[in-house]
Amino acid sequence: MIETVVIRPPTTDDRPAILNVLRDAFRRDDEATLVDALWRDDAMPVELIAEDAGRVIGYCGFSPVTAEPALEGTLLGLAPLAVTNEKQGQGVGKTLAMHGLERCRERDAALIVVLGEPEYYSRFGFKPASDHNIKWAAMDAGRAFQLIDFGGVTSSTAHTINYHTAFSQV
Repeated sequence: MIETVVIRPPTTDDRPAILNVLRDAFRRDDEATLVDALWRDDAMPVELIAEDAGRVIGYCGFSPVTAEPALEGTLLGLAPLAVTNEKQGQGVGKTLAMHGLERCRERDAALIVVLGEPEYYSRFGFKPASDHNIKWAAMDAGRAFQLIDFGGVTSSTAHTINYHTAFSQV
């Protein structure tokens, strides 16, 4: 981890820099379009940025998800987690994810889901959602669709997770 990096909640003034981080990290506009739509709907209750020497170099956001049948408590989806290409591989993403998950726990989130590389996200405690009889409504993502159950809400009943409608617009 770069020693000068500060992890903090973003301000509205940080938004253009966040969109630039997303475009740089993913080399496309989809994630920036998604985050902008989530901001318009005020649907990003947990967000953090990584800042190095006053420059935004990373972003982590959590938006509401729903379950069918319903699960108790606050359910959130981690997306996106991004670090500028020049700063990747230096622990910035890991630090953002860990701080973001802790912030979610502090806000009494019961369940966090993520669609991502199982080897990467398992280091934060994510486990395949299919092991808990939970699937993503959009498609079968196999072991890439993962969860952390902070609130003991998973059960043997099958559940389907739906992301915010902004996700279907990109």
